[in-house]
Amino acid sequence: MKGKKLLKKLITALNSHYFAKSVACCYKYDEDFKKYVGMLPEKFVYRMRTLPDGGAVTITKSGDKINVSSGKEIIVKPDVDVCFKNIEGAFSFYTGEKSFSKCLAQSAFEIYGDVSGMMTVSHMFDIVASYILSKYWLKKHNRALLPRTAGANKVRFFTLFGRF
Repeated sequence: MKGKKLLKKLITALNSHYFAKSVACCYKYDEDFKKYVGMLPEKFVYRMRTLPDGGAVTITKSGDKINVSSGKEIIVKPDVDVCFKNIEGAFSFYTGEKSFSKCLAQSAFEIYGDVSGMMTVSHMFDIVASYILSKYWLKKHNRALLPRTAGANKVRFFTLFGRF
């Protein structure tokens, strides 16, 4: 049982890093994604972390740019801080089994800060999921396939091998 939890922690950490790079890549190549980033307030800081000792993804907007990191360190207080209560909730989100909205509905995490900013970011995450997850995986888990204005393979390739 302990080995399963350790494996889930490892998979969640790797997927959170891949997810963070995917957010940066979608910002670079997808116009709809850029529109949602433009809706966020100036100097917006969003952090999503797993409690008690999981990793974190931080998205910072300054001007027309975003900075995405997948580390635990953060200097300023985030505008929105989403904390997954345990590794199970984070694992189901980062593996694409559940959308951010479904995790919210099932109380998989707690939210601190501005909820309206979190809803904008939630839709941004749905766009990212449409790129990095296969059509089969999305259909299997009853998730919507949103329009992909940039090629899915292009986003996946540059997420894995690109520098942002």
